[in-house]
Amino acid sequence: MSGESMVEYAERFFRLVEAGDIEAVSALYHDDVAVWHNYDDVEQSKEENLATLGSIADRYDRFAYAEPRHVAIEGGFLRQHVIEVERGGKSAAIPAILRVYVEDGKIRRIEEYFDRGKLDALFAS
Repeated sequence: MSGESMVEYAERFFRLVEAGDIEAVSALYHDDVAVWHNYDDVEQSKEENLATLGSIADRYDRFAYAEPRHVAIEGGFLRQHVIEVERGGKSAAIPAILRVYVEDGKIRRIEEYFDRGKLDALFAS
């Protein structure tokens, strides 16, 4: 990566997501990026994923990433974190791991793994 390490790139990407800067996140995505989730086995398009990320503030009273860990690997990086969310006075902490493929300085694919049960319980209450 030109002047920026893969770990620095990963840190910047997740700072932008957490800050809700969807325009800047969009600039880091290839136009045909695919974002896959293990819990529903669905691939989101760029537009679908940006809409999901853009709605975080509407869905949660608080949203944050805790305990971030990044590892640069060939063709991208791994990211582990704990998603911390709060809604209506209830909270959940959900461990997650993502495999992110980066090509030509832009994200080509994300594979996200987490147990959605805690999140579903938060929404059910």
